[in-house]
Amino acid sequence: MPEETPPKKPKGDNIKPYLKYSGLAFQMIGAMVLAAFAGMKLDEHFQTQNPWFTIILLVVAVVATMVLVILSLNKK
Repeated sequence: MPEETPPKKPKGDNIKPYLKYSGLAFQMIGAMVLAAFAGMKLDEHFQTQNPWFTIILLVVAVVATMVLVILSLNKK
């Protein structure tokens, strides 16, 4: 009987999990920094007394990155 060789995986499946998740962490950090910077600039432009734009953009960034993380974890 000939030995069966295991099927070859596509090259995209060879990415190590820790590389994938560290990339997600950097995406989250980048989104937070960008949201904070944009929010501060908007608050400065509109001369708001409280940092409403910064708060709103940071909350949107947190929700968006969490959705991306959840979708990434569910993808096989």
